[in-house]
Amino acid sequence: MKSVRRIAALILCAAIVFSTGISAASYGGAKHETVSSADESGLAAALTQKNEKAEHTKAKKPGTLTECGGTCEYSPTVVIHGIGQSKTYLYENDEIAVDEDGKQITGWPIYANTKYIIKNLLWPLVKMLVTQRDDGFVESFRKTLEGTLYVNAFDSNGKNVYDVRVKKYPQSVAKCSDEDKEEIYGNVPIDGFSKIAGEDHLYYFAYNSFGNNSEITDELYNFIGQIKRETGHDKINVVAISLGGTIANSLFDRYTELYPSLDRVVYIVPALDGSNIVGDIYLGRLSTSDEMLYKNLLPNLVGGAEGYLLNAVIRMMPKQILLDTLDATVDGLTNVILRNCTTMWSLVPEAYYDEAVARVLPGEENAEMRRQVEVYHHAQVNRFANIEKMRAAGAEVFDIVDYDYQLYCLVPSYDKNNADGIIHAESTSMGAKFAKIGETLGDGYVQQGTHCKNTAHNHLSPDGVVDASVGLLPDYTFYFKGQDHEKTGSNDVIMKLATELLTNPEFKDVYSMPDRFPQFNIGRNTKDLVNNLINPAQEIDRSTLSAEDAAELDAALEECNAMLDNTVVDPAATEHAQQRLENILIKIGEREAPNENKEKLSAVGEAISKFISDALYECVGAQGYYDAFQQLLELIGKYFPQPA
Repeated sequence: MKSVRRIAALILCAAIVFSTGISAASYGGAKHETVSSADESGLAAALTQKNEKAEHTKAKKPGTLTECGGTCEYSPTVVIHGIGQSKTYLYENDEIAVDEDGKQITGWPIYANTKYIIKNLLWPLVKMLVTQRDDGFVESFRKTLEGTLYVNAFDSNGKNVYDVRVKKYPQSVAKCSDEDKEEIYGNVPIDGFSKIAGEDHLYYFAYNSFGNNSEITDELYNFIGQIKRETGHDKINVVAISLGGTIANSLFDRYTELYPSLDRVVYIVPALDGSNIVGDIYLGRLSTSDEMLYKNLLPNLVGGAEGYLLNAVIRMMPKQILLDTLDATVDGLTNVILRNCTTMWSLVPEAYYDEAVARVLPGEENAEMRRQVEVYHHAQVNRFANIEKMRAAGAEVFDIVDYDYQLYCLVPSYDKNNADGIIHAESTSMGAKFAKIGETLGDGYVQQGTHCKNTAHNHLSPDGVVDASVGLLPDYTFYFKGQDHEKTGSNDVIMKLATELLTNPEFKDVYSMPDRFPQFNIGRNTKDLVNNLINPAQEIDRSTLSAEDAAELDAALEECNAMLDNTVVDPAATEHAQQRLENILIKIGEREAPNENKEKLSAVGEAISKFISDALYECVGAQGYYDAFQQLLELIGKYFPQPA
């Protein structure tokens, strides 16, 4: 069912891109409550403190909660997480609501009541499959989808219809429970920062990914005031990840008085100009070309034999009913969430905005929502100007970008831009120039130098895919080739880079540490290696092993650690180190050997499934089985007409 859930997530990608942000493990989100209890004068005082970094020699500031009292060299850091990286719950009578089985009802992860879905959709589905006519199926599907998503429904004022609350962390990580720390570091594994600056200098801003952008922005502003009071520091760092980049857009547009309070701002795969996936969905566009719908879409989204077999399954529906069902999916999403959810509107790219507003928010009845989305659109349009103003006020701004990972092919624009799987790369890179995936900018291409006039600087990527000089901050933007957006948090190099930027004032730009952190690097995902191989291997009692095996285990661990220490990624070295450790763990019985027969059967099964899928496409064409049967009857009738 994991693959089926993935399809559902992708169909819902207007709300779930992605996830998949920088997500490394768990998820978390809630009711918009003001974190700070201070009055306006106290908040204003906190935000306008003298903005000079404290020295060790200064006395600890009274009333602070940090060990340093605001006198250390490390600025406190607030993380604005990506989509779905906070849990949300439906509340009834001031308690978390539960269903008839006692299961908690969540907004995120999205709650799906299987009994409700079966009750409302099973008979219309069976009837449609038997009669091969709509007979109300599409309408039942839309209503069932809307009923499934009801927890996250919005009204015409951009507010949650129901009492949805976020699980918050309204204090520093140092004061969080062990369970909360596990959730925070699971979402954004930035514990390297905590080891240097202290957990009392790290704050995690949890918000509802299906929320009101304006309210979230106000809450974040209050939270920053709280952070300054609690830590005693005059300046803060901001880490904005994925969807968090849109919250940062709003914050820096609305609260310009924060600029002098900013030390460093580190963007990590930020959706500063939204995502083309979301833009297409707001315009009602899904990948429904013949070849995509019946041949490529499901295998790309699901993978393996299952994806190819689903190509055969969907043919049980007549083509028009299938297309109508996809349209109903977009309509259902729009009715419940997309039309009135401003965090989702913040993911609509600037180029899509006017057409999306005209399509989704027409008429006087949507006037209030047009006003609200225009507030964010103003911040989106002015994002670069605001970043430049922040820098002029003394803030240092950096950007970390994934690229050369194809957008999910759910929408027709999937192959029009370079991307990280979820967000097109022009959005995350502040406007850098990219070749399409699988292509280069050309052998004779010369960097344009739009934002870097220094001819001694080379901002062309070694693979010929990126001209970073076209992006807003070419000297301060780092690129990772082939990195999947959803696994950004599993890339230890990206987390180390972010930590270095947040803690090392000598790390000024892409030229500061080229031997450790070059401007152009390669993606890697080491989370599984560390958690499931290295950590367990370190706990193995060597006295239970032969001298030879113990020596090989230690050597394999040493190679893995050396590979991890090397932040200039060598994919071959990564693969070799992991394979060596796996081999010795298998030998000593700590890990099961791969089942070669199972792998062969899986490969054969996938090949057979692909053959069936391709054969059906060639023989049946881009249509359902019943459509083809009707076509055959028409052909027979043409050549063998019935006697009068």
